[in-house]
Amino acid sequence: MKRFPASLLTLALLISTLIPASAAAQTALPDPLPTPPAGDIGPDVFPSLSPLPPKPPVDEPEPEASPTPLVPRRSAEPVPVEAGQLTFTFPEKLIEGQRFSLVLEAQGRGLRFPVKGQIVYLDGSYDLSQTREEKIAFELSGSGQHTVPLTFRSAGRKTLRIIPEQTGLPTRNAAVFVQPFPATVFPNTLDSQSLSADPADWKVWVNIYHNARSQPPQQQYYLVTHKGQIVQKLLTSSATPGKVTPQGTFKLGPKAASPRSTLYESVMPFWTTILIPGFSFEYGNHGLVGEGYLYSLGSPASHGCLRLSNKWVQQNGEWLNIGGAKWVYTHVPVGTTIHIFSRPAPVFAAETYRMWLSRRR
Repeated sequence: MKRFPASLLTLALLISTLIPASAAAQTALPDPLPTPPAGDIGPDVFPSLSPLPPKPPVDEPEPEASPTPLVPRRSAEPVPVEAGQLTFTFPEKLIEGQRFSLVLEAQGRGLRFPVKGQIVYLDGSYDLSQTREEKIAFELSGSGQHTVPLTFRSAGRKTLRIIPEQTGLPTRNAAVFVQPFPATVFPNTLDSQSLSADPADWKVWVNIYHNARSQPPQQQYYLVTHKGQIVQKLLTSSATPGKVTPQGTFKLGPKAASPRSTLYESVMPFWTTILIPGFSFEYGNHGLVGEGYLYSLGSPASHGCLRLSNKWVQQNGEWLNIGGAKWVYTHVPVGTTIHIFSRPAPVFAAETYRMWLSRRR
């Protein structure tokens, strides 16, 4: 009998003990899970350990045949039907400083006369120093058209609100453009009988601001108002650079038809003194002899006084002076307040002497 080494016998015994245990382990394994088919994976393939909660039923509302009408509140005030409205009419052309009539008329049912209210708008001042809200009251005594006098003291675009006090009449809004009163070398022809001799009715506003680069160029002007309305706007010349024209509020003083300058020995026709404290009749407005200086009116050119036009023309066989210096000398009374300032005007228009000559040809 062949004998095996002891080490081989030991190995054989160890293998014989392991083989039954491995077979027993294979018989205890459960069957493998089937492979799910391709496609969406839902709870039918992999059931959850906890059941899904049932979805509550949702009742879809059926559409109504017509919307439910709203019941009006007792506290709500009824909206007036055809209670009325205000109509307004402006003139085709509005000019700075010129009085015009705004035509108002109340129309519609349910109106109670008189119809009262206010016209509200922003307006400037003749010295260009401020803009303030104007409130002009109106009263319509009955049906038909009524006029309300208005005067804009500044040029440019205006927005007006016509506000009636009566309930049911809506506020009306209007937008208008006011043309500037043009500054000219020679005065406009006016009815002198309508002008008073009371200095309280007159004001002079002299703007010595000058800007030749603006469009259009702003010229220096001598503005005259009578009872709040512009009657003349004349081109003037103040002090040239290096000289001074005092600014402030003063009074017009004594007049002289043809005085001579004690400093320059030149004639200054139709002199009107400007009473400036500390200066004895040294400042005034006046004309000059000759035509050359008329071309520079509107620009700084004087030694300190205010130059105005002076020109004689022949009409119907008679010689007449059509200058601005003569007009102020004749019509603006002594004691009139004069304001001298320097401020740019938002809207400006002027006719220079060259333009005047071109128009007459």
